[in-house]
Amino acid sequence: MADLMLRTEQDRARLIRYLTGLDLAKPRRLTIVEVRNKRSDAQNRLLWMWNGLIQDHLRDSYGQVASGEEWHEILVAKLWPAEVHPVELPDGTRYRVGRAKTRKFSTQQMTQYLELLDAYCAESLQLLLPHPEDLMMAIYGERRGRAA
Repeated sequence: MADLMLRTEQDRARLIRYLTGLDLAKPRRLTIVEVRNKRSDAQNRLLWMWNGLIQDHLRDSYGQVASGEEWHEILVAKLWPAEVHPVELPDGTRYRVGRAKTRKFSTQQMTQYLELLDAYCAESLQLLLPHPEDLMMAIYGERRGRAA
């Protein structure tokens, strides 16, 4: 059997019919995994547009010079909990490593992170980030459109 996506009651009924008809004399392996949608292209575009604006703002307003990528690393570490663990090199030098990776975020996690980043910039950096309508619609869909 090829991969089957379960999205509807009809999909579930089809799978049950398939399983009911299987010859149990032949061993079978069945794996069911949850499909996790990775962050969307629109979310990624918005994130990196914002990271560039944050970079410019921190340089111009506070004299803080770092790349957009460096600010991204800093802000993800600040705003999103991650499992940090100690690593010790053979010479005894100790480091703490680990942070959340936005490239592994689901669309829901990325939406939450973008909301945290937007709020943090407004509250702590005195920076109001733009919300381009086309990207916001792609990220939030009708939910955001109706709330506006």
